[in-house]
Amino acid sequence: KMAVDVVITQKMTARQAAESFSVPRSTLGDHLREIRLGNLVDLTPRMSIFKKTFDDEMENQLVSYMKELDSKFMPLSKKEFLQLAFALAEHLKIPHEFRNENKSTGKQFNYDFMTRHPELSLRTPAYSLQRAVGFNKRLVDLFFNKYEELLQKYNFTASRIHNCNETGISIVHDNDVKVISQKGKKQVSKITSGERGRNVTVLLCINAAGDIFVPPLFVFPNKSRVDAILKKDAPPGSIFAAEESERITAKWFMKWLDLFVERTRPSKEEPVLLILDGHSSHKDLEVILFARKHHVHMISLPPHTTHKLQPLDRAVMRPFKGAYNQACAVW
Repeated sequence: KMAVDVVITQKMTARQAAESFSVPRSTLGDHLREIRLGNLVDLTPRMSIFKKTFDDEMENQLVSYMKELDSKFMPLSKKEFLQLAFALAEHLKIPHEFRNENKSTGKQFNYDFMTRHPELSLRTPAYSLQRAVGFNKRLVDLFFNKYEELLQKYNFTASRIHNCNETGISIVHDNDVKVISQKGKKQVSKITSGERGRNVTVLLCINAAGDIFVPPLFVFPNKSRVDAILKKDAPPGSIFAAEESERITAKWFMKWLDLFVERTRPSKEEPVLLILDGHSSHKDLEVILFARKHHVHMISLPPHTTHKLQPLDRAVMRPFKGAYNQACAVW
């Protein structure tokens, strides 16, 4: 009914209304067509033919997770929401008819849930053009308002404010080191590898005081295991993962977060703040519950601002990669 209303009053197009209110476009189109023909249409919400999976208390818990993530600049996509709902059903050991193959609920659940919670809607985030043209001032102000609110509420010291971020390190290094040559010479030669390599993803972490070291997570582009030679001379305590996709999955981020808690030792009296970039692995239910239990408060930087706001991007990643390339060149 709300979807029909906003289209009739020309506040949204049919496509926008279908996405915003999680209504099938074909169903909305059928109703609009009948109304424009002058026919009576019953817009009374109907009960789903499927049994409701969560009771009201559990469903409110799910809404609470969604709102908490949204308030910390980590809103869920539709896919992430359906996966979170599936994970919650599994965690609470609730009988359900969801499909286990993709660890996700179905379209019918999404439609029913969004119908019961009209305060939620599917929104389109800002496009990457924002990164090119500059900050979205409103988002940056909202972030710092939330950041200051957390600082005042929990009285975080510099030692308890951490920033983690992943970066890709090419197996074949970039030859970006400048060399001295004669003026006017059209081509400067330097021996480098002709290979085209894949990336090793590294998750790094620093804190504002620089007095706590949390070992990194290395994700190698392998199918099953990480050879011992690849672990040689790594920082003690480092975690090694093998993922063909080179990506940090929720499983591996959870393992690293466990190590993070071990090294930072947060408590109710002295919680810690972890600043992230809102990667999907940070929104996993196990991660959310673990962080809550161990007094780790997570907040994400707004989209398209990490190149300006993220401490690791601003002060660590560039010199780190420069040093890596120089070491590779010498080797």
